[in-house]
Amino acid sequence: MQKLKILYEKRQANAFSGELQALFNPSQLVYEQSVDWNFESTHSPSGPTHTFEFESSNPAALTLDLFFDTYEGPPAGGALSGLGRLAGRAPAELEASTGTDVVQYTDQFAGLARVNRELHRPPFCKLMWGEYQLLHGVLTQLHQTFTHFMADGTPVRATLSCTFRHRPTAQELRAREVHSADVASKRVVRRGDTLSSIAYEEYNDASLWRPIARANGIEAPGRLEPGRVLTIPPLSK
Repeated sequence: MQKLKILYEKRQANAFSGELQALFNPSQLVYEQSVDWNFESTHSPSGPTHTFEFESSNPAALTLDLFFDTYEGPPAGGALSGLGRLAGRAPAELEASTGTDVVQYTDQFAGLARVNRELHRPPFCKLMWGEYQLLHGVLTQLHQTFTHFMADGTPVRATLSCTFRHRPTAQELRAREVHSADVASKRVVRRGDTLSSIAYEEYNDASLWRPIARANGIEAPGRLEPGRVLTIPPLSK
């Protein structure tokens, strides 16, 4: 099976010339998507009502654990090869075992969270597993857990818990872009709102208040009750 690779910017933006390879593939990938909504409660004669106002959709997150094991020398073979060679040994033999500092491997991955001197920011990354791109984004969180040490304190086994955030491409941004003038939406009237001010915020043109009035059956434009939910219609092209 092919190993997971992380391609990253090294000296130039959008040039993924750096490459890191996982010593052992992660056992699972966890994707998370969150959306921010503004919740408002209003009171009416019929009882309380709740309105939901969309604020933003956050970039998707990918969380994975990377395992590193340098017990008995530089990593080679499968994840359990070092442990397999230890089976059946006497305690004295175990004490004679050797290992290389695992930090020389984990620190390369930790570098993805550091400011690159050429870019003046941490690098963007592409997580690849074979030909499949798992994510294009940045490392936003890293936990390093060292679980085994040599007699002199040298760490030889570690797990990195990594969280990457997706960076939308220009093509994805164009596909997701929502224009309020093209898509019908809902809006809660705030104190001090007028049809003209709402039209300016929604359409960038205060004179376009009439479509809003018609869509909501408003005959007296000067009177808007706070808490009322208005339909903001799309503009005719």
